[in-house]
Amino acid sequence: MRKGIIIGAGIGGLTTAIALAKKGIGAVVYEQADAIKEVGAGIWVAPNGLKVYEKLGIVEDIMSAGRMLEKISVVDLNCKPMSTVDGAKVRSKHKYSTLAIHRAALQKIIASHIPEGGIVLNKKFKSYRQTEESITAEFEDGTTAEADFLINATGIKSIARERIEPSSTLRYSGQTCWRYVTDFDLPTASEKEMYEIWGNEKGLRAAYSKISDAQVYGYITNFQPAGGADNSQTIKADLLKLCADFPAIVKDLIESCDENAIIRTDLFDFKPISHWTDGKLALIGDAAHATTPNLGQGACQAIEDAFVIADELSRNAEVGEAFKNYQSKRIKKATYITNASWQFAQLTNTSGFKKSIVKNIIRLTPDFISDRQLDKIYSLDY
Repeated sequence: MRKGIIIGAGIGGLTTAIALAKKGIGAVVYEQADAIKEVGAGIWVAPNGLKVYEKLGIVEDIMSAGRMLEKISVVDLNCKPMSTVDGAKVRSKHKYSTLAIHRAALQKIIASHIPEGGIVLNKKFKSYRQTEESITAEFEDGTTAEADFLINATGIKSIARERIEPSSTLRYSGQTCWRYVTDFDLPTASEKEMYEIWGNEKGLRAAYSKISDAQVYGYITNFQPAGGADNSQTIKADLLKLCADFPAIVKDLIESCDENAIIRTDLFDFKPISHWTDGKLALIGDAAHATTPNLGQGACQAIEDAFVIADELSRNAEVGEAFKNYQSKRIKKATYITNASWQFAQLTNTSGFKKSIVKNIIRLTPDFISDRQLDKIYSLDY
């Protein structure tokens, strides 16, 4: 039986392991951390991701741990709508709406479906070498693992991508993001809704939704230089000051947070690359096509990768051919997501009169155009 190596036990890597197992292909996941830990904040899994999990037979487990959203609204500081996604309308076309869930909960559920012995911890990937017969992963502790193929799911700073596309460099969106999960009782009317509120300054947004019966996930973005750091003693006061003009709910959420659990991330991606494979190695997820989070598609695109790459490996006797087919099927959509998300980020990086124009353009965009974009994102045309 063909066997593989997967580097990285994030959502993309773990989903790939399940997808391969469903096709009768064995794979071991190697993860640099010492445990599959409860880290991260919330995540929104769109219908395209849920469709894959349905095909893998685990969608019910995942849905039971999160909250299905009935409406996603982008509004201004006065809560005047700019755009709205109707969950019922989306479900009528795509079976599912968007699921809000804690990232750690999603990761834990996926990991629970990996066959025993399928995850090896404390293994930091260093490099790889390959022959006509096999590929070998080299780890920083001096050990190696050999298999028929290697799938690299190590994220935006992938060492393997640097080898395949050495000219690829990270680009900063101009925005820093603060994410948090807090115990909070939202108003009953908002329990199945997600709101993103735009401030008037460059890049300033705040968003929130329920992700479980007790927890709310939220984030705040702002236009500022990369590389900054927070003071845990003042972070809540700093965010409250930043969001002083926002509705009371945003400030109440910040107040309710554990200041030590607020996660700060500078939002980077890289320009789409043309090569995701090297012989018996393939990149997936952020390693292949990192995207800023403006379309809520980062994890979902990795989930799609997992489905397609497993399918191609089951169909093709030659690994290199399978990987080329995987890239051919996935690169157009992933590139579209990366570019559209980047452009959206730059629209939010406006202020004053320009931002007013942007808001009005969004408001005046006909529904059929918005629906067409959602159909393009949520469809699985493989």
